[in-house]
Amino acid sequence: MTANGSVPHLLPERPVLDEARQACVELLADALEEATRGRIKSVAIVVCMDDGWATVVAGKDGAMLNLGCDDAKRKILGAMIDDGNVARKKSAIINPRHSR
Repeated sequence: MTANGSVPHLLPERPVLDEARQACVELLADALEEATRGRIKSVAIVVCMDDGWATVVAGKDGAMLNLGCDDAKRKILGAMIDDGNVARKKSAIINPRHSR
């Protein structure tokens, strides 16, 4: 307890997430679950933060990663044209569009 009788917070409080940030959390949770099941063999991630962006890649299936990036570019353009949609649609991770 602190001097004023309150219990100190050991971890910072979680911020309230807006719709776009909550959609990101849900998408990443779905991806983690599928990866844990062994269904994901390669991944490329682009994240946009308040102070910039970052990319990471894991796996060796360059051809599928490249096709996936082209599909992502199409979805980004569509989201920006269609009223800047931030809500997630049905997860393409669970039901992949393209497979070998």
